[in-house]
Amino acid sequence: MRFTKHTIPVVKSCDGKGALGCLATLVLLSAAAFVGVKAGPPYFAYKSLEADVNTEVSRAGAHFFSDQTIVENILDVAKKNAVPLKKENIKVDRLGGHVQVIIDYSVLVDFILTKRTINFEIKASSFLGAL
Repeated sequence: MRFTKHTIPVVKSCDGKGALGCLATLVLLSAAAFVGVKAGPPYFAYKSLEADVNTEVSRAGAHFFSDQTIVENILDVAKKNAVPLKKENIKVDRLGGHVQVIIDYSVLVDFILTKRTINFEIKASSFLGAL
């Protein structure tokens, strides 16, 4: 960079580095947005299901629901949240004065170049009996 007599900088060598950096940033931001759009809905459904399962397990402990009733209620909640859940994915354990539910399921997410399976796990427990 050199200065003219009025001290205004004159740039002689602009090799397009600014444009290349801007383009690289736009490509990275676009890729991150694409991943967020594809992986966001399954994650949101997981978080919503997790909150609903915690509520159901608390109700089950307070009202002494049977294991079958707990599983049916969780399957109804999963259907409401559009989560692909099967009876085999739900495990209900009763230990002492606790009821514990563990849910494992997977969702296949299709990115354009590859497909990825995302595994989710929900654990919820409650004391038996009314508070």
